[in-house]
Amino acid sequence: MSLEVLKLVGAVAIFVVGFIGALVARRMTEQPGDGAALSIANCLAGGIFIAAGLIHVLPDSQSQLAVAFPSMSYPLFGLLATASFALMMLIDQVGHQASSKEQNSVVSAAVLFLVLSIHSIITGFALGIENQSVTAVALLIAVLAHKGTASFALALKVSPVSEKARQFLGRMIAFSLTTPVGVLLGLWLLDQLSGSKGPMMEGLFDALAAGTFLYVAIFEILSQEFRKHGHVNAKLVAMILGVTLMAVVALWT
Repeated sequence: MSLEVLKLVGAVAIFVVGFIGALVARRMTEQPGDGAALSIANCLAGGIFIAAGLIHVLPDSQSQLAVAFPSMSYPLFGLLATASFALMMLIDQVGHQASSKEQNSVVSAAVLFLVLSIHSIITGFALGIENQSVTAVALLIAVLAHKGTASFALALKVSPVSEKARQFLGRMIAFSLTTPVGVLLGLWLLDQLSGSKGPMMEGLFDALAAGTFLYVAIFEILSQEFRKHGHVNAKLVAMILGVTLMAVVALWT
């Protein structure tokens, strides 16, 4: 299977996983449980995203930007990752402040939709523009591990503010499509670029993706899951397992 076909198949799988996560959340709002398995899976995804960002994507950004700008000694990759991390935090905090002032759950749901959608598009773009097979597979694993739980978490926010099932399905289909759209845009741009522009764009979006990986893993996944009581050891093991998986994959990159 060629790398391009792998990415296209991955894009379809990401959409399916995201939409299934939304449907499961809709059903669980009607029949709620303790959510232990989902919390543990979330921590696994959080560990995968932290390690994917720091071990895979950020070093790839550094190497690609070094090719694009061989005379530059400034750590541009770190600046870009920090900027994307800060932007995600800014959007999240502004939205939460507006929500707390207005006591409006619609605002809270909209902010989470925006943050996760930006993250999903950038992540998909980074996957689409990646030209190393092993790194692309590592990114795809991380995205698949997270997309369902991210969609689930978003659906729990969206469901109460969606008066009709059609509204809920439309919003969740739109979110499920964000990462595949990013993948297709990345593939298109990779096909268009040549010379130093290819490494430059890949390095740019790898750095942005690394920042969003870290933000979502720390603030949207792990901090929320570890605030919940119960199954702390299992969550910790799941997080460490996610980091270990990405560390092992790095042996072949």
